[in-house]
Amino acid sequence: MAKTKKIAVIGFGNIGTGVVRLLYEKGIAGLELVKVVDVDIKTKRPVDLPASYLSTDWRLVVADPNIDIIVELIGGIEPAKSILSEALKQGKDVVTANKKLLAKEGESIFQLVSTLHRRIGFRASFVGGHSLIHELGLAGTAAKKFRRIYAILNGTSNYILSTMSREGQSFEAALKEAQAKGYAESDPSDDIDGKDTENKIRILLALISNSYRSAGHFPVEGIRDITQQDIQYADELGYSVKLVGVIEPKEGVFDVAVHPALVPKMSLLGSLPGAYNGTELEDEYGTVSGLVAPGAGAYPTADAVVKDLLDIAEGRTLPIPNSAAPITLGATEAVSRRYYLRFSVSDEAGVLARITDIFWKYNISIAAVIQKEAVSEEFVPVVITTHLAKEGDLQAAIDKVDKLEVVKARTRIIRLLSADT
Repeated sequence: MAKTKKIAVIGFGNIGTGVVRLLYEKGIAGLELVKVVDVDIKTKRPVDLPASYLSTDWRLVVADPNIDIIVELIGGIEPAKSILSEALKQGKDVVTANKKLLAKEGESIFQLVSTLHRRIGFRASFVGGHSLIHELGLAGTAAKKFRRIYAILNGTSNYILSTMSREGQSFEAALKEAQAKGYAESDPSDDIDGKDTENKIRILLALISNSYRSAGHFPVEGIRDITQQDIQYADELGYSVKLVGVIEPKEGVFDVAVHPALVPKMSLLGSLPGAYNGTELEDEYGTVSGLVAPGAGAYPTADAVVKDLLDIAEGRTLPIPNSAAPITLGATEAVSRRYYLRFSVSDEAGVLARITDIFWKYNISIAAVIQKEAVSEEFVPVVITTHLAKEGDLQAAIDKVDKLEVVKARTRIIRLLSADT
């Protein structure tokens, strides 16, 4: 019988409390909670621990030779990075829910794990798709390859966009509702500006490439500028607006981005409601599969932590990127996409002809046009969807269009994603 692993949890917030309850109150065979560390050990928690379990000194706990696994649940970069690094150097395995740390400092953490032949569990950094982490981790060293991954990875943004679509609310009203229901923080910037999705995409990219090297810059765009108009027009065209992370490997080069996108309403991602996360994968043989799961929550996160602890205790392999090979990103301007474009133009003859003349010069072909009644005295909205066009050509064309005197506001650009793009 395998030896029972002694566990220390560092971070006694909502998630830490959930992990402690599972380990201490329910009891899990093979795992024994022995220490809980937090800067505040006086505040009453939903779980009562003997005083001997509590500490404010993570250094003392990490140095304890009787502890086998350190669980880091404090978030942020420091002291989280120091806690994991020191624990690994002390010969311990580690588990973390810290997606920001792995996205920003994963190179040093994963390299240390590989060099010291230790194990790190990070399912909980990716609650809405922790099964995907294992699949991609194994794919990084196996024969299976992926043509594309399209993923909704932030429950807050998906809740806001779903609410705008379902109830006809403005972005601001939907955000307030998300905050009132606990789906959004008082400062929701990381979620609605795409930073949280970026962190998760970086973790997935490391697994797919099997490299712990930090990837360079790729485009990240949030949902602040999505209007009820865009939601309605997309619906008329048969699409939903979602915040999507994109990874497309092509001969050792990765096209990567985070941005709002129009996705078919009847697809897995297009039909994804509320605060759920979802991922659509197409493998090298054209087979498409998907994964849907709750995007957040204290219990799902705590459960993911415990799954990693059990894997370590029972000697199962945990996926990590273990190569130092550089990750090569494709040139954004060379990526071909379809596009949704919303123009705000003067209500006069010849406007569309002037726009299409510019498009012709930049090899942009129009798929559909919707012209709406005026929503103000200053302009009328015109919506165009395109066939495949290079990002660089599209941006150059829109720069020209927006300088026309008949164009009264900056053109809204939303990428259009479907199986044929």
